Amino acid sequence: MSLLNNLMAHPLDEGYAVAARSRPSQGGRPNKSRHRVLLVIALVVLGFLLAVAASQNYRSAPAAEKERNELISRVEQADSRLNDLRDQQTSLADEVRGLQASGLSNSSSGTALQQKLDDLELQAGAVAVTGPGLKAVVDDAKNADKEGRLLDVDLQQLVNGLWTAGAEAISVNGHRLTSLTAIRGAGTAITVDYSSLTPPYTVLAIGDTATMPARFAQSSGGQWVQYLVSNFDVRMTITTEDSLLVPADATIALRHAKVGGPK
Repeated sequence: MSLLNNLMAHPLDEGYAVAARSRPSQGGRPNKSRHRVLLVIALVVLGFLLAVAASQNYRSAPAAEKERNELISRVEQADSRLNDLRDQQTSLADEVRGLQASGLSNSSSGTALQQKLDDLELQAGAVAVTGPGLKAVVDDAKNADKEGRLLDVDLQQLVNGLWTAGAEAISVNGHRLTSLTAIRGAGTAITVDYSSLTPPYTVLAIGDTATMPARFAQSSGGQWVQYLVSNFDVRMTITTEDSLLVPADATIALRHAKVGGPK
C-alpha cells in the first residue's frame, strides 16, 4: 500500500521534475539568442547575394544594350537589302515585259496573245494598277487595350469586304494582295506577305467608285469593321479617290511554264 500511496502522491519522477525546473534558466534564453543570430546571418547572406546579382546585372546592361542595337541594325540592313532586291526585280520584270511586247507585236496573233498576257498579269498581281477606287485607313482605338487593338482577322474581313464590293486590285500598306498573299498575326503585329506592318493600316482598292462604297457597307466585311468602330472605338475613314496606285506583287515568281504554238 505504501508503494501505491507513493505513486499517487508523486506521479512524476523527481529527476524529470528537476530537469523541468532547470530548463528555463539554462536553455531558454540561449536558444532564442541563437535563433536571432541565425536569422541575422541569413538576412546578411541574402542581402549579399542580392547585391552581387544587382552588380552583375548593372555590369552586363551595357553589353546587352550593345547586342540589342547590333541586332536592330542587322534587321534594318536586311530589310533595306530586301527592298533593294525587290526594286531590282520589278525593274527587270518591266524590262522583260517590254522585250516580250516588242516581240509579240509583229503579228495579229501575237497582239492577241499579248492582250491575254496583260489580263492574266493584272489578275495575278504581277503588274502595277492605277485607277479610281477606295482608300480605307483603319487604326487601333486611342489608348487601345487588348480589346481595342486590330487583329489579323479584322484586316482579313475588311479586305474580303472590298473584294466582295468589286475591287479589282488591293494593297495594304503598299503590299499587293493576291491569291497567294497571307494576312496573319505574329504576336501583336499583323503580317502581310510575312512583312510586319504597324498601324494605321492604309488599304487601297481600285474599282468602280460609284458602286463600291454602298456594296462594301452592305458586305459582311464592311459590317464587321463598322461593329468594331461602334463597340471598340476602332478608327476608320473611307474616301473615294480619282487616282490610286496599287503596286505589283514583288514576291511573285514563275513556277510553271510550257512551250506554246503548234505541236
